[in-house]
Amino acid sequence: MATLTKDRKGWRIRWYTREGERKSLRFGRCSERVANQLFAVTSRLIDATEWGLPPDPKVKAWLENLHPEFVSKLQKAGLLESVRQVTLGQAVTEFLERSQHYAAWTLSNIHQAFRYLITFFGEDRPLGSVTVADVEDYKRWLLYEAQTRRARRGLSEATAAKHLSWAGTLYRDFIKRKVVTHNPFDGVQKGSQVNRDRRVYVPAAIIETLIERAPSLEWKLLLAMARYMGVRVPSEPFSMTWDCVDWERLLIRVPSPKTAKQGKPFRMVPIFPPVRHHLEALWEQAEGKTYIFEELRKRDSMKNADQGKWKAINLRERLRRMLIKAGIAPWPKLWQNLRSSAEMDLLARFPPAAVYEWIGHTADVARGHYFQIRQADIEKAISEEWAPPDRAVDLKVAPQSHTRMYKGIQNAN
Repeated sequence: MATLTKDRKGWRIRWYTREGERKSLRFGRCSERVANQLFAVTSRLIDATEWGLPPDPKVKAWLENLHPEFVSKLQKAGLLESVRQVTLGQAVTEFLERSQHYAAWTLSNIHQAFRYLITFFGEDRPLGSVTVADVEDYKRWLLYEAQTRRARRGLSEATAAKHLSWAGTLYRDFIKRKVVTHNPFDGVQKGSQVNRDRRVYVPAAIIETLIERAPSLEWKLLLAMARYMGVRVPSEPFSMTWDCVDWERLLIRVPSPKTAKQGKPFRMVPIFPPVRHHLEALWEQAEGKTYIFEELRKRDSMKNADQGKWKAINLRERLRRMLIKAGIAPWPKLWQNLRSSAEMDLLARFPPAAVYEWIGHTADVARGHYFQIRQADIEKAISEEWAPPDRAVDLKVAPQSHTRMYKGIQNAN
């Protein structure tokens, strides 16, 4: 049984192990109230260590907020063997080992987020010692001090929010495993993960200009598919084989590596007229070829792409050079904004349910990351004649509501 005593050096706890060995641990100079609190928790740790009992959740929560100096004392006394102490570096390593089900590009984003996390806090930082105040400091560091590849200081709000979100996911995983008891990232406003400043509507006339100047039939088709079908470049077009084309029904099966693990390995999309004649022209020369974009696939980076690392295929730089050569200023997120522009045009012509199916995402994703206002929408809103509001009241539906509405109209007049 443990006992609490005091001498001229302060408070200390004494106990005997099951083997009869006498041990002690000094709390140092503190008030009697603090000493009693330390004694209560330390006694539980002694019992858990001596008898192989599971650690008390309350004790684990207490340890997460305890001063590191006293935690070190407990560790030296061998009282933390029953409590799993995980460092941030260990947590990141374990989480990544359990995250192989994510797509390759998602894993790349996770790795990047955790690199910033480790850079700021350090690998040896105990996972449970991070507080909400620490996370606030980390957020400010991401926004104003973190170095990017382009040597600029600070990340965009959207990128910082994504990094904070992945860090929160890490903590939620270890809360489920009862390693920590709280998630400090839940108490911080992460900000929006959507960067609206980088959304650009790309008029079809620009793509038609590029298609005219394109160096090959494959490039012409790739540009047309990106702008009019909204395919994800390069993963979806580079996965297409000629077997995907249903000439009889004028449909094309679009493989979707990004959503394959979510049970959506492909989607069926109409071969829209602006795409059809480019596809037919390439088909006439496709004898003996398996993939639609056979020539563009002939690059060393396809070895990584076949393993799911589609970011290794850099078509963005080639498109940027084509734009500059044509005298067109490149826009942000070159391929992503072509996909977004395609979706906005399709939504102006077809029911949303059909468009979301063809594009390959949900309405929530579309609202958060794709929606934008076209110049044609603005011009229509300004110039189109508006019909006068109809004040007719249909008393057959919700008569009480219409009565209140009618009285409101009378009072207004």
